[in-house]
Amino acid sequence: MNCIIIDDEIHAIELLKTYISRVPFLKLVYATQNPIEGLTYINTHKPDLVFLDIHMDELSGPEIVKLIKSPSKVIFTTAYDNHAIEAYNDGVIDYLLKPISFERFMRATLKAIGTDVPPTNAEPLADKSSIFIKVENKGKMLRIKLDDIIHVEGMRNYIGFHTQSSGLILGLLTFKEVEEALPEPQFIRIHKSHIIAFDRIVGIDGNEVVIRTDKKETKIPIGITYKDKFLSMINEVGRKS
Repeated sequence: MNCIIIDDEIHAIELLKTYISRVPFLKLVYATQNPIEGLTYINTHKPDLVFLDIHMDELSGPEIVKLIKSPSKVIFTTAYDNHAIEAYNDGVIDYLLKPISFERFMRATLKAIGTDVPPTNAEPLADKSSIFIKVENKGKMLRIKLDDIIHVEGMRNYIGFHTQSSGLILGLLTFKEVEEALPEPQFIRIHKSHIIAFDRIVGIDGNEVVIRTDKKETKIPIGITYKDKFLSMINEVGRKS
């Protein structure tokens, strides 16, 4: 999807640029701090998606939405949380409250593509040390080393591979295909939407697993359906150590 950013704060633009660069189905084609120039670009070039700030001096986000003459989808971004109802009434597909997390950004962009992503039979190819996944509709395949995977997350039409070296990588395949391709006990499914690398586990905090990266620790929920199998594997490892 070709996307643009209209925001009068340069640091907000830079953050969105970073997020967009990490998502394979998004391509940034334009960014501006000038809302009038942004509106002109939308109506001239008809981008697929617009990240649009609400509070700007010359034209506000809602005012721009009313003047858009293209079929572009809009995601509002703002530091204020009192415009959500107005945003959705204007036909805006989502509403991001600053500071924007990457996880929340991803949910909004996945909502933007909706069911427009065609179904694929993108069964991953795996060997003992890596997995090949389809990352674009045009057939592009990417190799990911198994020991680089921290955890895998279901994201509607995509599967998110959280990796140590490259951050988030999105694949066009099903969660079942991923589960069959990733070997146990190196990887274990702990939730309907999460598979984790066993060696990344730091500990268990209630109904959450704490996993590590070089920079931080992350908590992943344990689903009821998968809890007994997971705890059994933990106990087995404990007996062997």
